[in-house]
Amino acid sequence: MQSGDITGFLKLDNDLRATVALQAVTDPGSKTAREDLHFRERAMWLFGTAHRLGDLRRLVTQYRRDAETVFPTGAYFKGSTYGTDVNFPVSFEELNNPNFTGCANRGA
Repeated sequence: MQSGDITGFLKLDNDLRATVALQAVTDPGSKTAREDLHFRERAMWLFGTAHRLGDLRRLVTQYRRDAETVFPTGAYFKGSTYGTDVNFPVSFEELNNPNFTGCANRGA
């Protein structure tokens, strides 16, 4: 997709979809829409494999999206509101580790 090979990018996603008899996706027409399509496909195929946070952060850092357009914002359905952090908090056990020196990239 980054190299401009739209056919190859669509083939990758459609080959996966064909393995479970899902309808093929077509080119949505714009760079942003293609990125949205591909990352949504990744979200579905990699559900439960701990790739989602990395993909969301990649959309912010490498694809230059605003964090507010990638991560949930506003009211949380169980009460309260979403925060602005885009990372998992460091666990107590890790903070207690004398070899832990902090996170390399807390900005995004």
